[in-house]
Amino acid sequence: MSPFSVTLENVPDRELGPLLTHLADAGFENPLIKPFRARAGSRKAAASARGRKADLPGDWSLVRERKGESYQWPEARERYSRYRVFMGTTRSEGVVHIGLGETARKNKWGRDRKYVVAFLSSGAPQKPLAEFLAADDYKESGELVAVIRGSDGGRRMYGPGDALPETYGGFRTQMYDDRVEYPGVWHKAVVVAREDDHATMLNHALLQGRRRQSL
Repeated sequence: MSPFSVTLENVPDRELGPLLTHLADAGFENPLIKPFRARAGSRKAAASARGRKADLPGDWSLVRERKGESYQWPEARERYSRYRVFMGTTRSEGVVHIGLGETARKNKWGRDRKYVVAFLSSGAPQKPLAEFLAADDYKESGELVAVIRGSDGGRRMYGPGDALPETYGGFRTQMYDDRVEYPGVWHKAVVVAREDDHATMLNHALLQGRRRQSL
């Protein structure tokens, strides 16, 4: 039989290295690598490609709800009126557990606001990954926002002139000061999620954990 030429499209950056290692082990040491440019297609196909590149769980499952949970921040211990642990599976990390803790914080950007804090969690809060807080119009919209960090591989946020990571292509994003008006509010990019949209919160937390190497 004649030899074959095999093309693999849309390989995520984080998976390219292991793939090349497997190819070299199999005796294929000089693959042709080119930047992937998606062909025109349906919106559904484009969304699917983004999802594969982001390596996000296809579904998050609620595995437990715990009462009386709290977390010790440097300045104080915070208690959560509701704490739910979700499980998702990715190609990169395998099974991941992230908890969402709900609380209210006093006088945050000029008023008391609802917060939903996402933690790496095997049951109890372990490591904070992201914080969602109620937008100014929360009573009408039910929406919360969370800053996008990691432009420097750490805690630096994304300004209006910064390009967001491609993994955020499927998220709804705005500027912080468009949703929270108060002197000193950051002019930085945020993810927007309804309070009942736990998948968006969990996916954002997962991506934040990766970008800051917290997983």
